[in-house]
Amino acid sequence: MASGRMSVRELVGPVLIFVGALLVVVAIASPLYLVGQLEKTPMDTDFTTVASSQRPDGGTGSQALPAQILNRCSLSDSKPEVSDANLTRQQRVVVVKPANSEKVTFQAGTSTRINQIQISGETVAPSSDSTSGGGCLGALLLATKDRVTTDRSTALPALGGGGSSEVQLDASDKTVTIPDRTGLQYRFPFDVDKSKTYNYFDLTTRTSSPLKYVDSSEINGVKVFHYTQDVPEANLASLKDANDQSPQGTTLSQASSWYGGFPDIDRTQKLPAELYHKATRDLYVDPVSGTIINAREHVQEYFKISGVSDDAPAALRDYKLTNLDATFVYDQKTQESLADNAKDLASPVRLWGRWLPIVFGVLGAIALVAGVFLLLRGPRRRAATAGGATDPYYPVATHDDGGPDDSAFRDSDYRDPGYRDEESDRPTTVFPDLRKDTGGSGGTDDDATQNIPRVTDDPSQAGWSDPDGPGSAETRRDDPWRGPDNR
Repeated sequence: MASGRMSVRELVGPVLIFVGALLVVVAIASPLYLVGQLEKTPMDTDFTTVASSQRPDGGTGSQALPAQILNRCSLSDSKPEVSDANLTRQQRVVVVKPANSEKVTFQAGTSTRINQIQISGETVAPSSDSTSGGGCLGALLLATKDRVTTDRSTALPALGGGGSSEVQLDASDKTVTIPDRTGLQYRFPFDVDKSKTYNYFDLTTRTSSPLKYVDSSEINGVKVFHYTQDVPEANLASLKDANDQSPQGTTLSQASSWYGGFPDIDRTQKLPAELYHKATRDLYVDPVSGTIINAREHVQEYFKISGVSDDAPAALRDYKLTNLDATFVYDQKTQESLADNAKDLASPVRLWGRWLPIVFGVLGAIALVAGVFLLLRGPRRRAATAGGATDPYYPVATHDDGGPDDSAFRDSDYRDPGYRDEESDRPTTVFPDLRKDTGGSGGTDDDATQNIPRVTDDPSQAGWSDPDGPGSAETRRDDPWRGPDNR
C-alpha cells in the first residue's frame, strides 16, 4: 500500500520552481522598491568643499593673484582702488533638523576669505583682525549661512509641513525667509537624467535658472555630467535683509569725482550706486548618486550708478566699478573626497539596481526551466508484468514464496469463506495474469485496461467474461477463459 509521501527526487522539481519564482520576484522588486529606498539623500550628509580662485581664460591678473576685489579701504580715499587678490571659498554642508524619511534640511555655511591682496603695489596677507595686515581690509570678505528643507528623493525644496528656507547674511542671528525658493542646490537627485531640464538656485541673487547639459567626462574615476548655468544680472540692492533694508555692502554714495567724474555732472555731486551680480556656473555631477564632484563658478559683481535716465551721458549709463571678479574651482583634495563619497553612495544602487537583479533573474530563469523539466518528466518507475515486461498499467503479481505461478486463479479463491487450510494465512494476494494470446507472437494487448475481467448479472453469462475473449460465459471456476466448447 502506498505511503503517500513524496521522495526527494519528486520534490526537486517543485522546489526548483519555487526558488526560481522567488529569485525572479526579487530581481524585479529590488530595482523597483529597494533601490527607491537607497536613492534618497543620506541623513548623515556632512561634507566640506574648498574652492580656490583661478584666473579665467583670457582674464587679467596673475596666477598668484587671479581675482579682483574692491579695496574697501579706498572708500575713504579720493578714488576707488580695485586690487588683485587670491581668494578661497569654503563651504560646509550638513543635514540638520527637521529631517525624516521624506525630507532633510541642509545647513550650509559659506565664507570667502582673502589669502593675499595687492594694495598700492604691495602684496599683503590680511588676518582675521581687520586692523593688521591689510589695514582696514580684514581676511573675511563674505559670509552667509543658508538653511533649506528638501525632498530626499527629488532634492527640490520642500517648504511645507515644517520645512524652511532662510538665509543669514551677517553675524546677527536674524535671518531672511525665502518662501518662493525653487531649484536644486548642494546636490542633485539620484539617477540624473541628462535629457531632463534642471533648475539650480543661486543664493546670492535668490533666483533659479535652468541648467544646460554640455557633455560627459570623468573625474577621479567617476563618470560625470557637465552642466552649465548663466545667472542673469540682478540688482542685489533690491533685495532685503532681516531689517527689511538693502543688504550691507550693496549700496554706495560717493562724489562724482570719486568715480572719476562724468560730463555735465558736478564733481562734488553725490551719486548713489547699487551692486549688481551675475555668474556663470559649471557643475560636474555623478549621474548615479547626484553628487556634485566639481564646480566652477565665475562671479562678477560691480556697482552701477543708480537713477540714471536714458538720456544721461553714455559714460554715466555705462559706468561699472568692480566689486568682485573671481573664478572659483574646487581644489584637487575636494574633488577626490567628493568622488569617493559618490562611489560609496552609488555602489549599493548599482549592486541592487543592476548587477544583483541580473544575477537573480538568470539564476531564477535557470531554476524555473530545470524545475518545469523535472516536473514534466516525472519519476522513472519500473512496473514488471507476470512475463517480465515493463507495463505501467499492470500491477506486479507475486507469489508468497517469490516464485512464479502459472495458474490464473488459486482454488482457494473460490472456496467457502469458512474453509481454512494451512496456506490460507499467507498475506500476499495473487493477481491473475490477464494477458491474452496475440497469435503466438508472445506480445501483450496494447490496451491493457481492456484485459481486466468484469462481472455480469446475466444468469446466462454467469462468471467472468472478457469482451475480447471467447464470447461465452465461464463454466469452471478454475478456468475463467474456457468456454462451453472446451469443457
